[in-house]
Amino acid sequence: MNTGVKALVGIVILAVVGTAGTIGWSMQQKRSQQQAIVRLVGESTEALREVLARTPGPEMLARLEAAVQAAKAPRDRALADAAELYILGAREIARRRADAARIAAEAAEARKALAAHMAHVSRSASWYSDATRLKKQVEQAHADLGRTLKALDELISTMPDAQKRLVGQVGAGQLLDTAAYAAARKEVQEAAAAATAELEKARQLAPR
Repeated sequence: MNTGVKALVGIVILAVVGTAGTIGWSMQQKRSQQQAIVRLVGESTEALREVLARTPGPEMLARLEAAVQAAKAPRDRALADAAELYILGAREIARRRADAARIAAEAAEARKALAAHMAHVSRSASWYSDATRLKKQVEQAHADLGRTLKALDELISTMPDAQKRLVGQVGAGQLLDTAAYAAARKEVQEAAAAATAELEKARQLAPR
């Protein structure tokens, strides 16, 4: 084999080795990104389980926001997109649940203020004016609460579909089962019904 042929063979071998190395590195990067996404999904599921059990605080909201930002996998866009959709859903559920707790407290305070005012009946113009103002506050708080609870219920209802894109890639064990979502929706719907009942009681107190 002459020198020129040897050189050509050497170049081909180096090219093959280089290509194999690049492919190997690319596959390693993809696996690493996939593993990171699976971990994020599992952590977000644990966070979502806590959110559905109790009102989330600022730390939980920050935790889910960070997970949304970290759900990147350029070498597996399908997995990254599915994970991002799932984690976004968890984050929005956390936000709405926190909002619902805050507004429910505001609605309770508004009803309390109206009841206290109506307990001291007066025929003065200012009494009627204040009663009307307090009634409007009750109505507004309950309207806000109703919209928030409805949005929360709808968000929870979308999560099983969001999970379908992930099951085959991360495993069912990294996700919540449908029973957990059904129980959460029932709780939200019961809260909405209870809020409506409280509003009707407040309306009976207010001047017509």
